[in-house]
Amino acid sequence: MKKILYITTLNRTINAFLIPHIEKLIFDGNKVDCACSIDTQIDQNLTGKSVRFFHVPFTRNPFHPINLKAYKDLLKLQAKNNYDIVHVHTPIAALYGRLLKLKFPKLKTIYTVHGFHFYKGAPILNWGIYYPLEKMMANFTDTLITMNLEDYERAQRFNVKKVYKVNGVGVNLSSFNVNLFNKCEIRKKLKLREDDFVIIMIAEVNKNKNHKQMINAIEILHKKGINVKVICAGDGPLLEEIKKDIVGRGLDKNIQMLGTRSDINELITACDIGILMSYREGLPRNIMELMACKKPVIGTNIRGIRDLVVDGVNGFLVNVNDSRITAEKIEELINNRMLLEKLGSNAHEFIKNYDVDRVIENLVEVYV
Repeated sequence: MKKILYITTLNRTINAFLIPHIEKLIFDGNKVDCACSIDTQIDQNLTGKSVRFFHVPFTRNPFHPINLKAYKDLLKLQAKNNYDIVHVHTPIAALYGRLLKLKFPKLKTIYTVHGFHFYKGAPILNWGIYYPLEKMMANFTDTLITMNLEDYERAQRFNVKKVYKVNGVGVNLSSFNVNLFNKCEIRKKLKLREDDFVIIMIAEVNKNKNHKQMINAIEILHKKGINVKVICAGDGPLLEEIKKDIVGRGLDKNIQMLGTRSDINELITACDIGILMSYREGLPRNIMELMACKKPVIGTNIRGIRDLVVDGVNGFLVNVNDSRITAEKIEELINNRMLLEKLGSNAHEFIKNYDVDRVIENLVEVYV
């Protein structure tokens, strides 16, 4: 049995992505605890399995002095509980979690990269801050886990003992299935017609997710007399601004901003395709969920998205901010139902390798 401490900046990361991973470790006879800033309700599945959660006051600002308090708390936890392994996620928690090696050199450190903040096309500031930081912290990292090809190739140049590439955090394919719900009934709830062509965008409403590119594309189609419906699931700091923009362009009958939703599978079932126009991604699970439901995806040609979307095979890749080509790809799928179904079928076949059970099985060896 190994004693393992999962460290994340916020506990919502654990709720969203890591519960199946922790459950597998416990099933295999390990003891797992979690250290994070507790910002939302702790999942009862984990507390029921005797997983202890320790509140550590991390903040996402790398220069905020409260992170030093968090680091001191981690030092106390390690001294008291004598963990064999710390598995760190998210940049801030990963920084201070790995620094435990300064005082506990025999401690094994595993770092899962959900997407380096430095990448092809990233702002110079990102490269100036995060690249030298990660290069330095590689000296305190025993195992580094990446989720996309670009991060994997870059991580291999760091001074890390072992570098792995895995298929993200995985997606529960049995939970995402178009046969679980009635498409017509869901469309009625959303005030959509049976013959509407419907797109779904699952994303936090922030600058990175780039809703503007989607809106611009829909406006181009609208001016051509092509009636497309979009439903957007997600909250965020730009939600009200985006809503006003949609109304100002006269697209409020075309685009629905639904806010936070807990019925994502139902929403996906109601749609024809998915779309994601991000500037930056690690390996987006929302695309995996769409593909699990046999939905092709139009995504920007960036790291993470192009690891999942094979252009012309299970969806289309478009350049960031190229609204015209985005509109053309949507129109192509509207006019070619056979292609739509083929891409959807290919997407479903492709994503089988990303099933959460397969991903977790592949991760077991990193704890040896």
